[in-house]
Amino acid sequence: MALGDARSQALEAHAMTERLLEWLSYRGNGRPSDLPSELLSDGSAGHVLADLSILGHLEREEDRWRIAPPVLAVLGDGSEEAAAAILCGARTRGLVARLKTACESRGADLKTIVQPGRPDCILVTAATTLDLCSIASDASLNWQRDAAFTLLASLPRISEWPREPIPMVAGRTQSVRRFSRSRLRWIDTTLDEAQAAAQGLFEIKRDWDTVIVLKEGANSQSRIEKAAGRLIVAAKTKKLHIDLNSSSLFLPASLRPPTLVTRALVLCSGRLPEFVQNTRQIVFRGVAGRAARLAAAILGLRLA
Repeated sequence: MALGDARSQALEAHAMTERLLEWLSYRGNGRPSDLPSELLSDGSAGHVLADLSILGHLEREEDRWRIAPPVLAVLGDGSEEAAAAILCGARTRGLVARLKTACESRGADLKTIVQPGRPDCILVTAATTLDLCSIASDASLNWQRDAAFTLLASLPRISEWPREPIPMVAGRTQSVRRFSRSRLRWIDTTLDEAQAAAQGLFEIKRDWDTVIVLKEGANSQSRIEKAAGRLIVAAKTKKLHIDLNSSSLFLPASLRPPTLVTRALVLCSGRLPEFVQNTRQIVFRGVAGRAARLAAAILGLRLA
């Protein structure tokens, strides 16, 4: 493929996600199957909705989605040299026009940061957090101070993540996998081995569903969110750390946190995590200050 063709396709994919976010904002709620196929650049409604949820534009509940109210989410705790916020939630051209007008009247700066294949990050920078609050009011938007820390503060530690005690799975299964702590990936196993194991995280696929089972004793097992279970199994490994010097959180790609934790980390910068191909890591940028320390406590990470 020629370089010009690849660039043209990338620009078209980006424009499609901008139009999709506006479509979702007007629609309000629905099912993944409702999304117009002509606005899905990668053909997967599930992947797009997952990223839009992490970016704070919508909420997902089982097989439904719901657009979030528009909000200026403040980056940091106000101790920074300049106050900054990102636009989350619903987004229409009219709303963005109101925000631009409010920024101009308050002497604030508004810029867009391109995210390949996803909607732009709209960043507002002003002299103080009070100015950001006034801009939000002028544009008829909600306003959330120190959004990342506020969300993190509402979440439990991964070691205490909600789980539902269940009887051990028995009967016919299609496949069984165990998450390996040493390899940090799923490996095939059997139901007999899962039943006999004293500890471990298992993904058990049955004819009608897939259940994630965390075993914490010979006769103690619970259903748990897959992302939380992986982090519990991988606790205290040396591959998990936050680099305070670069304000970056590094995780193996296989240990992506639960949705709400990921959203909080994204709210530190307004941008999706980067994927580093050669190290198979994801990197969250802008994770600093008290948000970094709280994230480390929740995830059980080392500070470096």
